Amino acid sequence: MGSLLRNVGSVCLVLSALGPIWGQNGAPANPRSLVRITQVKPDMATEWLAIQKNEVNPALKKAGVGSRTMLETVLGNPYEYVSLTPLGNYSELDGDTLIVKALGKEGGARLLAKTRKCIDSQTLFVSTRVEEFTSMPKNPPSVWTTVRYRAAPGKNQDYEDYLKTDVLPLYVKAKAAEKIGGFSVSRRGPGANTRDRTLVIYSDKVASMEAGTVPVQMIGQEAAAKLTAKGASLASLVEVVVRRRMPDVSY
Repeated sequence: MGSLLRNVGSVCLVLSALGPIWGQNGAPANPRSLVRITQVKPDMATEWLAIQKNEVNPALKKAGVGSRTMLETVLGNPYEYVSLTPLGNYSELDGDTLIVKALGKEGGARLLAKTRKCIDSQTLFVSTRVEEFTSMPKNPPSVWTTVRYRAAPGKNQDYEDYLKTDVLPLYVKAKAAEKIGGFSVSRRGPGANTRDRTLVIYSDKVASMEAGTVPVQMIGQEAAAKLTAKGASLASLVEVVVRRRMPDVSY
């Protein structure tokens, strides 16, 4: 598995754990997402997840949040969870938080105190999915294999052109051949490094990684290596992470 992950990382792709959010009809709810990455204390994980399911999600629904996707880490930082909710526009971040809007100041403060004791750290940022570079599965997939790249200074557009012309056509063919469930590309925004580009490969099982990376499957090892070399001057690898969607804590 370690060598396979290195192969994934060696292909100059943009992947992200920050993928789409589904509404009840199975379609992407909004191309812009609010992404919250939380590192939970190991001995508090069960309690924290119960709070998310039984208290946070009902409050978000009451505040009008149409969907929430929760991911747990399979390969990456243990006890790290990613929450994605749709963000229509930045004005939604003005005024009280969604939890306070739903529960009031006292109720919101009590819930915040309950969750705060369970976590070690938290990061919040905006991510925008690039629709032109995305082909979603029909249904929410179980496994999100993500790779994040950071474009070199001044190379954002060059890197996206490389993705569009050289890399993503292979993913389109792979989806058509049912080798993957789908893929998405996102740009990180405020709260993160805005040169980061992320792409998620969606599948039903982690075992699907045994087949190798999409470029290797579609064009072979030698051609995939040349593809990597072409993109090496445009962006550098930040991380490769495998996450699993948690249906009990998502809606």
